[in-house]
Amino acid sequence: MKKYFALPLITFLFSFGAAAQKLQVDVQYVITDASADKPVIFYTPDRKLSWDDFKGKPVSASEAAAITNAGFGFKMMFKSENNVATLHLTVDCTFSVSDSWVKHNRKTSYILNHEQHHFDLAYLYAMQFVHNLRVAKYTMNDYTKVLDKIYNQCQADLTAAQNAYDAETKNSQLADKQELWDKKIDARMTAYLKQ
Repeated sequence: MKKYFALPLITFLFSFGAAAQKLQVDVQYVITDASADKPVIFYTPDRKLSWDDFKGKPVSASEAAAITNAGFGFKMMFKSENNVATLHLTVDCTFSVSDSWVKHNRKTSYILNHEQHHFDLAYLYAMQFVHNLRVAKYTMNDYTKVLDKIYNQCQADLTAAQNAYDAETKNSQLADKQELWDKKIDARMTAYLKQ
């Protein structure tokens, strides 16, 4: 199963005057952030989850064998120089160590695979978010609306994908459906990494 969280940490550092300033946008995916307020694992394609990463307290009443708490977020910073404002956006995809858990008797490689694919889905939608940010058109007057629209749409798409994944696999209980989703997610990851 899957829970979602976002990092709505937005930093505004700006010194710009007129809304007529030129606006440049720089978007970067980051795999580290010293200001993270709790233990997280930043997604990189070569680092897979292990059961040691799941430090949260299991919810005994839950039917879930494990919960992966992962998602994407962004920070922004403005700089202005020579009448040109630059909006720096940093995007990350993280797994919350303290909010993800597994029941003691359910630590199988099969269930870990299911949870890893939740994290993979979060990364794929983080990369879609990065792409959408890079191709968007911004002005000084509308950049916050543009950012909100892109973020909300990508979060909604991620939520829909995660819910479909759990529903169709019955939270990994349907092995044939899990295999189909494994292939689907792995193919998307391979295609993305070849870009």
